[in-house]
Amino acid sequence: MPEEIKKAIICPNCKKLISSYNQTCPHCGIKKPERTHNIIRVFGGSRLNFVKIIITANIVLFTLCYLLPFILPEHQVPANKGLLGILPSPSVVSLHLLGWADPHQILNGSWWLLITAIFLHGGVLHILFNMMWFKDLGPTTQELFSPHKMVIIYLISGVMGNLLAVLNPSIMGLFSILIRPAPIIGASGAVFGLIGAIIAFGKKSGGLYGRHLVRQLGLWAIILIVMGFIIPGISNAAHIGGFITGFVIGYLLPVRASQSSELKFVIIAVILYLIIGYAYFRVIINLIRVILKLH
Repeated sequence: MPEEIKKAIICPNCKKLISSYNQTCPHCGIKKPERTHNIIRVFGGSRLNFVKIIITANIVLFTLCYLLPFILPEHQVPANKGLLGILPSPSVVSLHLLGWADPHQILNGSWWLLITAIFLHGGVLHILFNMMWFKDLGPTTQELFSPHKMVIIYLISGVMGNLLAVLNPSIMGLFSILIRPAPIIGASGAVFGLIGAIIAFGKKSGGLYGRHLVRQLGLWAIILIVMGFIIPGISNAAHIGGFITGFVIGYLLPVRASQSSELKFVIIAVILYLIIGYAYFRVIINLIRVILKLH
């Protein structure tokens, strides 16, 4: 018997055992089940812990913020003391070079800074609280939707939260409320997006569990937004923008999807990964230019 006939796979749609040479599943009729099966197996997230990957990326960039002044001593800027006055906050120059969301640059076309700013933090407490929230909410969102859908919600909510924060001074100016434009950093908009998506899931699914999600996460969102108005230096616009975006995406996403329909979300997520790669390519190019200029 030929090797290709011996090989069997689980149909990604109906979950029944079929031969890999089948161009159409004999049980459910899905076309090219092996291709769909292989794509989902490679990119479907079953072997990847996206929560750990995102947390690691944040920690690596946070550490790099402290190391960068040693590489570029001419650019070193005295930083304010951070946690307990022991560890200083990252240099503003480091945050700038690593891609914080500077309103002036973004409004002049540097859109990729809306992405890179999600992975930057201004101090130990800042990254600690954001990553603690994400470590709690990320796995829940993965369980309710899927790993790649969680990443889609996280990234798009973070971008839209940062965008609203950048535009907020102009929007408030229409009501004669003066807000000074300031660079945006942090994952809080993305984290609020997860909260919004989980609340949307709870409203769609209903039942005791759904109502519990809405009550618990809704209370957390209200408390955190109120704290954002009280504590200086917090961008509530990013929080609100991220929350609304996450809620809309969570409401539009199917509560339950077959593995074959999951493929399109895998493709969307892969496109987002490529966009992130491009964003950091731009940051790296700019950083290399600065290093070459100094040397």
